[in-house]
Amino acid sequence: MLQLPMIPDIEVSIVLLVVLSLTSGVISGFVGVGGGFIMTPALIILGFPAEYAVGTGMLWVMGNSIIGTLRHRRLGNVDFKLGSVMIVFMMFGVELGIRALSVAINAGIAEASVLIVTICVLILVGSSIFWESARTKARLDKMIRENNKTDERPGISFLTSALSRVNIPPILSFPRANVRISLWTLLIIGVIAGVLAGFIGVGGGFIIVPSLVYIFGVPSFIAVGTSLFQIIFPAAFGAARYSIEGNVVIFAAFIMILGSSAGIYFGSLLTRYLRDISMRYTLAITILIAVMGSIIKVITITSNSEASWLKFAMTVITFGGLTLVVVLLTGLFIVAIRRKKGRNIPGWTQSLVKD
Repeated sequence: MLQLPMIPDIEVSIVLLVVLSLTSGVISGFVGVGGGFIMTPALIILGFPAEYAVGTGMLWVMGNSIIGTLRHRRLGNVDFKLGSVMIVFMMFGVELGIRALSVAINAGIAEASVLIVTICVLILVGSSIFWESARTKARLDKMIRENNKTDERPGISFLTSALSRVNIPPILSFPRANVRISLWTLLIIGVIAGVLAGFIGVGGGFIIVPSLVYIFGVPSFIAVGTSLFQIIFPAAFGAARYSIEGNVVIFAAFIMILGSSAGIYFGSLLTRYLRDISMRYTLAITILIAVMGSIIKVITITSNSEASWLKFAMTVITFGGLTLVVVLLTGLFIVAIRRKKGRNIPGWTQSLVKD
């Protein structure tokens, strides 16, 4: 067990902390999120007070995103111009989110508020991505069976179609991502992502990546690298703000960054072998795992229950679920290697790995 000097009454399992950082690193490197939506609920489950979970999570997100950006830059997956524009708008939103959390802390409802907001947002985003991914995979499977050219672009919803048609000047052009986007649309999405980043300790990637992919048509892996780049700065700002208030456990964040660095390398490598649809599936499943663990934690808070079976359930769902996702990704990586060598692979995996 790890004794945290800033939180003397709490001991944290070093094994679970390493498992959390390693698995989060793999997922972050692959799907292009800072990982805060995983880290903040998980740290609360481990026993961190909400403000420490958010602050420490943001410092980890910053380090995680720097490592991921450097890796994705080598792979050509970063649109620095698009990311820079998003940074400006997110910074404003982060400050709003931090102030909102301060209000919740003063009211004594910080932990429940962070988890409830996290749950609501993640259910909406995760279920939407999962549903779209399932439909896209079914379409891809059909194309493969009929020997047609595969098209893994996501389906277009009414909201996506409406937002993508917003042409209010100024319109900005982003050659690397091969898109043109209204500044006002970027403003809205950036501020929303920033508010969530500041309030629940996330980098905002789970909002940015789907927005870039579904609304603007940015290729998934360009969205991944760009998202990691733009997360660095609002996460650094948020971590600095929480550090000033004494709500960052630097030692724990350092351990987590070390653990996630190896995971990020493997996660970014997966982008060369797995299709876009695999990335979207992974993001959706990871989001839903975070939701399930958070729901149980909210139950324990609202019912004032310290039942051991609830703690066990939270641990198994959160940490076991993340480990299972990484195991499945590793399996798909092996399948992709086999495919590149010309060997037969299971039919259901053909739409998930690259040719």
